[in-house]
Amino acid sequence: MKQGWKRGAKSALVMTAAAALIAGCSGKGNEAPAANNEANGNTAAPAEKTHYNLYAPAMTTPINLDGPITQEVMKQSGVNWDKVEIGNGGDLSQQINLKLAAGTFPDAIILPSDSLVWSRLINEKKLLPLDDYFNQPDKYPNLAKIDNRIIDYWRASDGHIYFVPSAYEPVIDNPSAWQGNAQGLWVQSSILKKAGMTADDLRTLDGFEKYLNAVKGIKDDKGRAMIPLSLGGENFAGLEIVMSMFGVRSTDNGFNEQPDGTVVPDYKLPGFKDAFAWLNHQYLNGLLDPETAFQKKDLFKEKVNNLRFGAMLFGGWDNPNVTTLKNRNIPEAITYNALEKQGFPDGWFDPAPLPAVQAIKPAQYANYNPFGTNGTGISAKIKDPDRLMKGLDWMQTNEAFVLMEYGPESMGAYKLEDGAAVENYDVFRGPKFWGGDNGGMASVTQYGFWWWKNLASVGSSHIKTMESPWPAYNAMLYKAEEINHRQGTFGLTPKAARIKPTIGGTVEKYGPVQSDIRLKYYAKMLLAKNDGDFEAAYNQFLNEMKVRGHDEETIAEFNKDYQAYSDTPAGKITVDIKKTLPRNVYSDKPAIIGE
Repeated sequence: MKQGWKRGAKSALVMTAAAALIAGCSGKGNEAPAANNEANGNTAAPAEKTHYNLYAPAMTTPINLDGPITQEVMKQSGVNWDKVEIGNGGDLSQQINLKLAAGTFPDAIILPSDSLVWSRLINEKKLLPLDDYFNQPDKYPNLAKIDNRIIDYWRASDGHIYFVPSAYEPVIDNPSAWQGNAQGLWVQSSILKKAGMTADDLRTLDGFEKYLNAVKGIKDDKGRAMIPLSLGGENFAGLEIVMSMFGVRSTDNGFNEQPDGTVVPDYKLPGFKDAFAWLNHQYLNGLLDPETAFQKKDLFKEKVNNLRFGAMLFGGWDNPNVTTLKNRNIPEAITYNALEKQGFPDGWFDPAPLPAVQAIKPAQYANYNPFGTNGTGISAKIKDPDRLMKGLDWMQTNEAFVLMEYGPESMGAYKLEDGAAVENYDVFRGPKFWGGDNGGMASVTQYGFWWWKNLASVGSSHIKTMESPWPAYNAMLYKAEEINHRQGTFGLTPKAARIKPTIGGTVEKYGPVQSDIRLKYYAKMLLAKNDGDFEAAYNQFLNEMKVRGHDEETIAEFNKDYQAYSDTPAGKITVDIKKTLPRNVYSDKPAIIGE
């Protein structure tokens, strides 16, 4: 379903050279065509059945193989699953170790695309190379349609492809306008108005600080002093936004690409120190919540929902707009257009462009990953791999996506009109789908909808769907991503962020130590009592990273891995987003999206 929010965490990223570099067609009928239809390149007789077992150790939601949607998926794909085993919620490597030790490796395995386990399975020759299945359009037309950049992205260091990606962008340069990136500056609009300012006044650092000082003197409705600025939840959750303002990319591993082709860690750049010095001055001036250095997320959310903050530099998703609607007795489902007409309530948070720091270009922090979230590998010892791959080929079609998302049309969750899936909200939000116990998880267990997209599927951006207007609170998240596009903080996940540690290398060994050092000295720098204390804390931080964190070794190793990755096909991938497909965010009526 193309809805105005995301169900889970953002898409995982890809393996690297150092860690093995691992990582359709639109139908008009009401039912998805069978996988053994010659039009799909599947010529096996319909009466034949296959029996495979599947392992999904990263998933804890079981699947009922007798569920009606699961049965239909197996029927249409031509692949029967005798057994689907899920994980226990524990460490993936440990689960795989037990599986390998028991000698019970499955016919097919689903793993997150960024899992280091892929490299081990490849090194131990447990997986079947799948290269040929992506270049036979006569037999596997839908696998052959996958953009070569996606195939190259998942190519292992030995040059082979070992799994079929799922949830990838079918048209990389023409993705959905909504990727879930709501990070940035969020401001309580009624406080901004009370301060006699507009969002345009916040576009400079001086203007932003003027607003924060205005908030400092305001009391909330309980007589408490407003807190001008927060960095979000625990562990400095919004630090990446501040660093961006000072030209430093601090997300993921924090390495920044340089013009000479090398990478350096964020703390080696002048902007890193400048950003913390600015934060420290905000703290000393009573403008920054000091608890942002050590609070737990629950404490942050309590303060957010009580409208304690005037502004937040953070991820956006925990903004209090839903709570504000409830407290004002405004329907949660109200659209942006309707709420704008009647007036946004006091306490409403709006995203705003980042304040400019001199002529510094903001660093990217909102990443676009078109390459998929999971992968399905096939056992090197599987019998009849062609039949299974034909089933996975069918699962790349639009028809398959609709079936896995909504079930057969006879279940009433959707109907097909002019090639677009029109959702029946009452049914799709009912007990057989997302209205089931535990937020739909019990329904997944019983009926099997959307679970199968983890096995294989395209992304949703080019699936024609009749989308209802977004609720106003979700429209603000969308608006935040639009701002990230405009201000240049959105883009393809940088190469440095796609590199995972060499197994057994210094980055893997000292990464946890460096993380501990960061958290300790971030707090010391932020809460320094004066400029002298700040300078001392900063120098101590650099020394700790060098001595305890062995950063000279980790930087050298990472640069070696970065250069190796840059020389691979994956390292040479570029994406030019020519346009994005809009969503039905700002209207009051349903509209077809995905075209």
